[in-house]
Amino acid sequence: METVLHMQGSTSSPLTPLFLIHAVSGLAFPYLALGDLSPADVEPEKARPVYGISSPLYNSSSYRAPGSFEELARQYVSMIQEIQPAGPYLLGGWSMGGMIAVKVADILQEQGETVSHVIMIDSANPEQYPAFVDNEEHDFIADMAYSAVAQKMNLPGSSHSDGMSSDSDLDDDADVELESMLLKMRKHIWESMRVISKTEPGQLLPGKCNTSVTLIKCIKLAPVVPAVRLERKNFIRKCFLHPTLRWRAKQFNHFRTILFNSEHDDVFDSKHAPELTHILRIVLSRL
Repeated sequence: METVLHMQGSTSSPLTPLFLIHAVSGLAFPYLALGDLSPADVEPEKARPVYGISSPLYNSSSYRAPGSFEELARQYVSMIQEIQPAGPYLLGGWSMGGMIAVKVADILQEQGETVSHVIMIDSANPEQYPAFVDNEEHDFIADMAYSAVAQKMNLPGSSHSDGMSSDSDLDDDADVELESMLLKMRKHIWESMRVISKTEPGQLLPGKCNTSVTLIKCIKLAPVVPAVRLERKNFIRKCFLHPTLRWRAKQFNHFRTILFNSEHDDVFDSKHAPELTHILRIVLSRL
């Protein structure tokens, strides 16, 4: 997948492009499940362009994982400005992608640019996420996240031996390519969880972000909470119940929450993608 993939709409459209940033997997694949985000009466050549941003890790053998949201967001600001040199900008993302989008907005405004809106799809505030107590907890949660992603993509599971045994015959180019992608995905998830867990209060947003935000919040909690310690399980449950997923609404010009009848990992399933598409179209039509 291209690092910045044109997913839908016309690149010559007068409408502001929407940039959707990857979640913890580093892949923008999930956004391909969305339907047309432009109004039905818009001519194809005027449909809003939508771009999905994946991690450069998947297209580079020497890519160094960023150590913070700021470092990561600055990379993506450069990519976005190659396509759209000046604002106003329209940003969004699912899960970690929404967190990154908020930081991208902060940096763009630091540069004097205007960000008209940020759409977060079930993205919690990483500043409130508890730090890992040790490497064991970090590894456990990263493995659970990998398993969830792999299951959705029908890929080998979280065990390092699943589908990647040294006894396997990897003489087929597709098998070698798959193994490489899985290893990169596992690495990206581990590094992403590290970045999230290291984010302290005031680090992502040191002040006010002068943009409007829509949070599309899932109202179903998965039966298996991805945590090994009771303290983290309790945090996840409390965060789930919080109306803004621990974001401080006063840090934005306007903050709106829209409830979405889905679990976090299911938002792009065939059962839920049409409703999510409908919600996004409504949000975009009001901008």
